[in-house]
Amino acid sequence: MRVLSGVDVLEVPPGGSGEIPIDVVNTGTVIDGVSAQVLGLPAEHTSSRPSVLALFPDATGQLVVRLDLPSSFPAGTHPITVQVTGEAGTAGAAHHDVDVVVATRPELALTAAPTTIRARRRATFEVQVANRGNVPLDVALRATDSDRSLAATLTPSTLSLAPGATATCAVRVQGPRQLLGPDRERALQVEGTALDQHQVLPLVLRQRSRFSAGVLTLLVLAAILAAWATMFLLGVGAVLGADPFTKVAPASFFAATGVTAAGAGTSAGGAGDGGAPAGAVPRDGVLPAGVGGTVAGTVTATSDQQGVGRLTVEAWRATANGPVLVGSAATQQDGSYAIAGLFPGAYLVSVRADGYTTVWYPAAGDASGATSVNAVAQTVTSGINLTITGAAAQISGKVDVGVVTAPVVTTVVARATWARDDATLTRTVTAAPDGTYALPNVVAPGTYELSFTAPGYQPTTITETVTGGQQRFAPNVTLRAGTGQISGTVTDGKAPLGGVTVTTADGSNPIVVGTPTVGAVGTFVIPNLPTPGTYVVTFTAPGYTPSTVVVDLTAGQSKTGLAVALTGGAGTVTGRVLAPDGSGLGRATVTATGGPTAVSATSLTTGTVGSFTLAGLKPGLYTLTVTLGGYTSQSVAVDLSTGVAAPVSVTLRPSWGTVQGVVRTGTVGTAGVSVVATDGQHSWTTTSTAAAGTPAGYYSFVQLPPGSYSVSVSQGGVVVSTAVVSVTAGGTVSQDLSLPGAG
Repeated sequence: MRVLSGVDVLEVPPGGSGEIPIDVVNTGTVIDGVSAQVLGLPAEHTSSRPSVLALFPDATGQLVVRLDLPSSFPAGTHPITVQVTGEAGTAGAAHHDVDVVVATRPELALTAAPTTIRARRRATFEVQVANRGNVPLDVALRATDSDRSLAATLTPSTLSLAPGATATCAVRVQGPRQLLGPDRERALQVEGTALDQHQVLPLVLRQRSRFSAGVLTLLVLAAILAAWATMFLLGVGAVLGADPFTKVAPASFFAATGVTAAGAGTSAGGAGDGGAPAGAVPRDGVLPAGVGGTVAGTVTATSDQQGVGRLTVEAWRATANGPVLVGSAATQQDGSYAIAGLFPGAYLVSVRADGYTTVWYPAAGDASGATSVNAVAQTVTSGINLTITGAAAQISGKVDVGVVTAPVVTTVVARATWARDDATLTRTVTAAPDGTYALPNVVAPGTYELSFTAPGYQPTTITETVTGGQQRFAPNVTLRAGTGQISGTVTDGKAPLGGVTVTTADGSNPIVVGTPTVGAVGTFVIPNLPTPGTYVVTFTAPGYTPSTVVVDLTAGQSKTGLAVALTGGAGTVTGRVLAPDGSGLGRATVTATGGPTAVSATSLTTGTVGSFTLAGLKPGLYTLTVTLGGYTSQSVAVDLSTGVAAPVSVTLRPSWGTVQGVVRTGTVGTAGVSVVATDGQHSWTTTSTAAAGTPAGYYSFVQLPPGSYSVSVSQGGVVVSTAVVSVTAGGTVSQDLSLPGAG
């Protein structure tokens, strides 16, 4: 099988496609089905047209290999190999090498769901940052608002995203205090910048007031009712002021005293003894409007002195049988609460919740040490504040340091945001080898800044809030390795050498530096190298043998003191390995012997096929030996006394032989007959054909090792004709075979 193509370099845009036409020659002796496979790319990105190409012997056809690359396919040069194989298996696979060049296409996207949050003062937006391009992006995030009324914190504020990767940024927003009025929309923009990409995501905090429009309306109506009631009472008093006094107390008197309805006395309406006056308010049940009292205050945490939400504050009435629960309310986000609808009288107030120690006002552990609070009808008794202590919490999570060959020690430190310098509140642990960590006995409730540090990696910080007794699972944190560098000195074996070109590559990006010829002669520094990584550093200088050093850098490592000595006066031999027909032969091994050490190279399979270069040879006489499977080795002498030699051409002869002939019935060639060649240990089988350009009944065995072979044909499973032939290297033997019967 032989393949030819004019495409050695194919440029394919990200998200686009490209085609490689392959001309295929069937060098076998049977009809073969030929297919193409791409080595170096996932199968889902490649296809061929047609999928199977049927070829007669010595016939030529074309396969078109198509590459469809996704938009996130990495930029750079990607070497691939198109392998062409036949179904018959009589010929080996043929290969064609292509460099696929993919241009860079950075694309940054910011999304959030939801983009509008309604809250009093604080809200957290989850912003998804996606790299939809094909190059890594270092994304810087910031938040701005036009009227500068919002305080925003981004965690994290910088991200490193591989092509196709997505990460989450928590945007915590806090607005100013807003007591009255309708909801107000406060606009915020999150901006992401990476390379030439600049994306803006609008967000809205719909801030609601502490006292909404509905509450204000109720207050106005209450004021109107109060004014009307006052005027009514004044009018009644003016009309009835001359009337004699009665012995009946108003109904509200019985609501505000300890007298029960059963012991209130005779009513004005003539009720029997022991009855309360008409309209008296009972001790139990629903109060009429405007009679009940309200107890209000704020619950704060012992730890950070901030308000604590989602707690239950309860009002208890003391009885002979112990406290009886009569009302409760939940604390808001800022810790405020209000228990309304209480009968006028004395109450005990407590606060409790899972993960917190129950506290009775003002600071007692149980009801026996509590101080009572008076509820007054139609009045808010404020300032009933409590301080609560939460049980210790735990923060757990995982740190990702990437693929490493040695364990990385990651230190995790949690510092209280309200007292960063307080060592008693700081917790420090070391992550396990798999990256997991747990920070126990964290004082709660409170907000903590978690910092992650590891040798050779850039520090990362996130913020987490814990409640009393909470087992908090923090999001996974990915540490980005710091940059490293390689430095050292180049000499000629004795003294520092200036003017040396030092090259390496960061992926597909070449890095070139040089050694100075004045000052710090011979020194070099290659800075800002991504780590961890392996770098091949090449040193070249006119008149010197190039030298190559492989340097492994761990995360953030700087390798200094690299010493490289270049050997001067080196010569170079160039040439080409050819087949008998003058075409180039790739993958041939060319070895130069005669110097201190043997120097080898391999002939090219692309470009000028068969060409080779041997560098780093000192002046002298050398023997070049060229070897290639299926060909006889050749040796030539080369004179490098002056350090320069003329290009060398070496022609290799095949080391295999060929047996061919015609199967005849009488004098007529017969196609479709099975022909077998064997050397006693191995057998080769082919079928006589009637292909165009060959006589009817033609058969051929190619690439037979030198030796004696028995060639035979069979009919009905019985051998009817046999011949013995001798095959020599590179030779062709003609042997016709006969079948019985008239022609």
